[in-house]
Amino acid sequence: MKNKYARLLGNTMIFAIGTFSSKVLVFFMMRYYTAVLDTADFGISDLITQSANVLIPIATVSITSGIIRFGLIRSNDKRQIFSIGVVAVFCGYAFLLVLYPLLKQIDTFAPYLFLIYLYVLTSSLQQVCHQFVRAKGHVRLYALDGIFRTVCTILFNVLFLSGFKLGIIGYVLSIIVADVLSIIGLSLIDELPKYFSLKALNPVMARAMLRYSVPLILATECNWIISMSDRFFIENMRTSHELGLYAVSARIPTIMILVSSIFIEAWQISTINDSSRREQEDFFTKVGNVYQALVFMLISGIILFSKVFVAIFADPSYYEAWKYIPLLVIGSGFACLSNFMNSIYTLEKKSTYSMATVVLGAFMNVVLNVLMIPRYGANGAALATAISYVAMFLIRAIHSRKYIRIRWQYARFIVSSFVLILQSYFMLSEVTFWIPIEILLCAVIIILNGDDLIRAFNKLFSKFLYKMANRT
Repeated sequence: MKNKYARLLGNTMIFAIGTFSSKVLVFFMMRYYTAVLDTADFGISDLITQSANVLIPIATVSITSGIIRFGLIRSNDKRQIFSIGVVAVFCGYAFLLVLYPLLKQIDTFAPYLFLIYLYVLTSSLQQVCHQFVRAKGHVRLYALDGIFRTVCTILFNVLFLSGFKLGIIGYVLSIIVADVLSIIGLSLIDELPKYFSLKALNPVMARAMLRYSVPLILATECNWIISMSDRFFIENMRTSHELGLYAVSARIPTIMILVSSIFIEAWQISTINDSSRREQEDFFTKVGNVYQALVFMLISGIILFSKVFVAIFADPSYYEAWKYIPLLVIGSGFACLSNFMNSIYTLEKKSTYSMATVVLGAFMNVVLNVLMIPRYGANGAALATAISYVAMFLIRAIHSRKYIRIRWQYARFIVSSFVLILQSYFMLSEVTFWIPIEILLCAVIIILNGDDLIRAFNKLFSKFLYKMANRT
């Protein structure tokens, strides 16, 4: 059991170095993006990249999830895993090409459709290579690739946006070029071509991977509906200006998504082991409660500093974007918790339940968007997203107990949730003395959740340092 915690901490630290540094660079670039692109162009470029992300699960048949789940099993042949992944991408992309005439009818995307398809192809292949490296256990290379790809994206952003003045096209093209360079780099360093062979295509393994991955296509698309479809509703029901503000505000909660993604990447590796059911339940319970405490503290801190973040990281013309952050960050927080619960389905290879729960959340999100955006504007979209993620987390938390029973600290969870709602209300309404009230509520969240977090980190780091000392 001790080794699992040490392994989780070690992998988390490695992913933190790679992911945090790369994502922080992108986050700080938001000031640059908002300076070189007006609100309308920024909103459209964000819409284009997110639309490409809708097509990627179709092009990949979500095989990247199968690469991780089956690639982490040591007894599985890595040549089979990688070959199936590459072939699945090209088959999925061939199907996607059939949809080209239909997508051409969408006016917003028609001028950029070739670019979107190129984006989808390069991103799909990059994800296969990137996740296969991780499945092989080469987490340092996985992390370094994240930094490399981000630096390349930023350099080409500056070249295409400021140098060649390519605007929206330059923004998307910089991502494509970075993906291509990432594929080349991983192929050379980790000798990926030697893992690809048509002779290695094992029908039994392919069926197993596809049975796991295919349901996740719909799950991924519905996740996109919850997190991104609000932009389409805002574009059609409101204005491009409001869409641009909303797109900027949605970037701020990435601070929390960033921390969560670092942990979840390491967590997925740690959960796949030969522990007994009792050991797994203890592991999930201890880590889950600490994870929940961290998420709630991040939500509270981001709400408190939402105006400051927008003022620092966005052009002054985007300052109004702060008012969408409180509800969006609550939604993002519960999305992080929902992803943690989804790891139980991943462990049990129950991808159909991942799909079913997210379909329900997506349906709820669409209905709430239609009802709330006309009345409350972009904040109606933020509220719809928050409610959908909260509902999805609760459903998964209840249903997944049939596999692993996590013993949550319910009283702390409920009280902390109520405090976050109060914090959002006082921030958005800007009542008299709202600043000291916000600070007080944030302090309450820290007091409620901080003790377990400090204790857990002290325990983990002491074990990790003890292990390092023994090695030396």
